[in-house]
Amino acid sequence: MRSKILRCESCARYTLKEICPSCGGRAIASKPARFSPDDPYGRYRRALASEAE
Repeated sequence: MRSKILRCESCARYTLKEICPSCGGRAIASKPARFSPDDPYGRYRRALASEAE
């Protein structure tokens, strides 16, 4: 079981479950991953983002 708060993609309600109890939609992490200056994959993420523009 996860101990982090999640947010439903469909109805935007917060829950601790992977499936939203009110609408049955999928719940995802409510905030982005923590920033780290030692991020070994940051270079690849930035390159992918610049390709998409």
